[in-house]
Amino acid sequence: MTKVAILIIIVLIVAAGIYTEMQRGNNLSSTAKRLGLEFQSGLQPVPKEWASLGFDLLVQGKSGIANRMSGMHSGRVVELFDYSFDATAAGEGFKDHPVADDHVNIERRNQTVIYLRAGVTLPDFDISPADAHMRGVAQRFGFSPLKLQENRTFSQVFNLLVHDAERCRLLFNDAVQSFFLLHPDLVVEARGRDVLIYRFEQRLKAKQIGDFLQQADSLMQLFETAVVDGNSH
Repeated sequence: MTKVAILIIIVLIVAAGIYTEMQRGNNLSSTAKRLGLEFQSGLQPVPKEWASLGFDLLVQGKSGIANRMSGMHSGRVVELFDYSFDATAAGEGFKDHPVADDHVNIERRNQTVIYLRAGVTLPDFDISPADAHMRGVAQRFGFSPLKLQENRTFSQVFNLLVHDAERCRLLFNDAVQSFFLLHPDLVVEARGRDVLIYRFEQRLKAKQIGDFLQQADSLMQLFETAVVDGNSH
């Protein structure tokens, strides 16, 4: 194959990628309008106010967000966006030390993320599928594993890391555990009233956004009810 042919192929691949992203932006813009949310296309830095919240996802790689939807949904402040970062195939990426010296083993990870402001203050926790990538959440944020011995299936399917074991036991009641078992690929990071919900390496299509928001709403309702019930005891 000649150099000219190779160059043409590269140009076509790049053009196809740009066109695909433009179409995605257009589709997501229409979805945001339907949901009553504002939409911003293009890559932008992670909002400064999120940097101090201690979200594990947002310390991965050289981060930026794209296709940002924002506004009120079901009575809560909500942000929904694409989030991508580079990481080693076997582990994580790091904002301060991007793994750019080992191109063979670097992969691009893309996911759709929901940020929510809860109606109540939640205990800090991080829950993710037990078979997810090796993560350093416990070491970075001082969390400890919590095993719910009364539901071994739940503890086998998920890694639950917490600061306050007693409060988190009350939060993860039967209804919350059942919800997660029905959605075993969810990742949730809670820091007080600030919450991230996503699935590792799953960037959703525009037609999937509404269902994802509905799932997030349902989960937040369960969390908020659990906190109210726990405070009444």
